Amino acid sequence: MKRAKAPSRKARWKRLVAASLRDGWIVFRDSWVWLGLWLLLWLGFTMAIWAGTRPALAFHEALYQAFSQITLNPVPLPEPWWLQLLFYLAPALNIILLARGALNMGILLFDKRNRREAWQMALASTYRDHIIVCGLGKIGYRVVGQLLASGCDIVVIDAHSDGPFHELVMGQHVPVIIGDARQPELLQQAGLHHATSLTVVTGDDLTNLDIALTAREQHPDIHIVMRVFNDSLAGKLSSAFNIQTAFSTSALAAPTLAAAALGRGITNALYVAGKLLSTVEIVVERDGIFDGRLIQTVENQHDISVLYRRGRNGEDLRPRGDERLTSGDQLVIIGPLAAINHIQAQNKPNAAPHAPYRL
Repeated sequence: MKRAKAPSRKARWKRLVAASLRDGWIVFRDSWVWLGLWLLLWLGFTMAIWAGTRPALAFHEALYQAFSQITLNPVPLPEPWWLQLLFYLAPALNIILLARGALNMGILLFDKRNRREAWQMALASTYRDHIIVCGLGKIGYRVVGQLLASGCDIVVIDAHSDGPFHELVMGQHVPVIIGDARQPELLQQAGLHHATSLTVVTGDDLTNLDIALTAREQHPDIHIVMRVFNDSLAGKLSSAFNIQTAFSTSALAAPTLAAAALGRGITNALYVAGKLLSTVEIVVERDGIFDGRLIQTVENQHDISVLYRRGRNGEDLRPRGDERLTSGDQLVIIGPLAAINHIQAQNKPNAAPHAPYRL
């Protein structure tokens, strides 16, 4: 799977220009009737001048004379009375057609609020190597936020036209397409064949499965992440439908809830190789048992890992083991719950010496 990457400012501008050109073509296509009527007026008036003038004008001269007359650059009146009548009527008809066509095109081109759906689709059509998120409820909104924070390009599909998070997401320059993601056409409008991944997080298992299977049929190699409420269904999806990743919401939440009930300060929990690991945030206490110790010493003696450190010299994601802890350092550590509780008990000034925790 190709990794989604954050676009540069130049790429974002190119995308905006491409979306505007595509949207302009749609506007032109939707306004062709008025353009066609104007061309018919011009051609018809040209034929009348060509047939009614003596001596006869060349066709290109008649074409120019007709254009000059309808654009209010009058030419001398010809002899036939019926052609004189056309000379008066043609500019009036031209004004009506141009005014109506310009008004129609102006509304389509500049009133993007009323044409929001068309503009969102035009913008989504410019995306490449992006992630499609289906469902913009509370979970979907959080997923979008995390992906944006990771620098990913995102296109959202949501079935509800009045979703509470639409404005917030579009305000972060994320296209939001309204419709049923189970429809192949909508997935194509979201750029399925150019996407790196599809994340399905609506509130219904069958809808999620339907979307995932439709996407798999359209794009067999797409990486799919799917929200599932039914634990038994989650276990069967990967092998049965070639959905590479399927998470049960309850299965993800249960370990965190259980760990939080057993230990204070637990922020998250997950199973790794059948073992429950928990994460916790701690602050190194002055003169405590960790003040002045090397990170690798703490990790080796207590069977935990330091995932993050913020200290006087800034922050570091996954700090090196040869760095020395100092009081006031903010740490995020991960390990078995018993080891986490052991760490917390020793992280206090003048803590009594304890034997290192061993799993």
